[in-house]
Amino acid sequence: MTEHLTVGRGARSTTEPPSGFPGEPDAGLDRPGPVRRAALLLPRVRWLWVATWLWLVLVLVHLALSGRWWPMLMPDLAPPLVYAAVPLLLVAVAVTGRLRRDAPPHRVTWTAVAGAVAALVLGWNSTGVQWGVLFHDAPAGSPDLRVVSWNTRYWGSDTDRGRFYTTIRAQRADVYLLQEYLTTHDDGATVEPVDQLAQLRHYFPGYHIIVRGELVTLSRLPVVAARTVGAGAGVEHADASWQTQFDKEKVLRTDVRVGSRTVSLYNVHIPVQINMGLSPLGSRLYRMMRSNDRDRQAQFAGLESELASNDLPTVVAGDFNTSPAMGDLRTLRGVMQDAADAGDSLFPGTWSFQGAPLWRLDWAFLSGSITADHYRIDPMDGISDHRAQIMSFTL
Repeated sequence: MTEHLTVGRGARSTTEPPSGFPGEPDAGLDRPGPVRRAALLLPRVRWLWVATWLWLVLVLVHLALSGRWWPMLMPDLAPPLVYAAVPLLLVAVAVTGRLRRDAPPHRVTWTAVAGAVAALVLGWNSTGVQWGVLFHDAPAGSPDLRVVSWNTRYWGSDTDRGRFYTTIRAQRADVYLLQEYLTTHDDGATVEPVDQLAQLRHYFPGYHIIVRGELVTLSRLPVVAARTVGAGAGVEHADASWQTQFDKEKVLRTDVRVGSRTVSLYNVHIPVQINMGLSPLGSRLYRMMRSNDRDRQAQFAGLESELASNDLPTVVAGDFNTSPAMGDLRTLRGVMQDAADAGDSLFPGTWSFQGAPLWRLDWAFLSGSITADHYRIDPMDGISDHRAQIMSFTL
């Protein structure tokens, strides 16, 4: 016999869930907990707007302090192209966000776009993009001077000697500006001099060979004078150890005769700014950064003072250990012409990390009555982590 339960007024059906059951509409949605309250607030926060204006502030800080305050050496390690990639990405996200059904108000979107564009414009000189190549016309005549500048990475210590010297000689330059004439132990922790003068004379017959510390200049043109300048001036004539010469002699000036003209060529290797092998959690890294920054600034100041007193046509080239994003080159880039404007690359990256040349650390500058005809970056058979700068000039 089937029994029926009659539900009267005020009685609860046995099929209804008990009060407070999770599926009940009023079981807590009107009284959200702290986690749900935070989740409900998230859509109201304009994260893109915040990110854009935070990036703009970072760009302004970078422009104000890079090259002037040593702690900036750490953030300045970033690839220069981030100063173009980040604002362009922010603009793209802001514009495509207008297609969403829950798009933010127009004023939020367009103020974010305005902030990203401002960051792009202000940081453009830090990107390393070489717009000058689009407006360079190659000269019709033959150049007067061919120069190669290259950081050899410990004088090609991991390479067969014959291959090393043959690779350099194959460039057939009038003048070679070479850095790191030394050998190393413990992955660069210890450096020592090398003696390769006999090999240089063998592979470069007829060239004048000038060696100062770790810098080597080879010239098949007549040499008028050669000396260390800037912070290392005078070290070559003192009774100094090779380590002192290595530490101080970072700019070698060589004056050569090109036809009836004299040209000054500066072979440069600015000290590295940071030792990536040290832990960022220890104080030694930051003490070394501060010390290296003092050495770097002394070399830059000495070079700039020297150039201000030189009225000859001038080429300054080498490994500056300074990317386009770093303010250390502010003066040289402001008063001299960049030889890379005569090249064919919008981003002439010269130093590779994991095979990607995302940094330009090697530069060539001109002043006076000399013009860059051609400029290119050469991998030099992969012997070094730096690529060589191959240049030709007209006087």
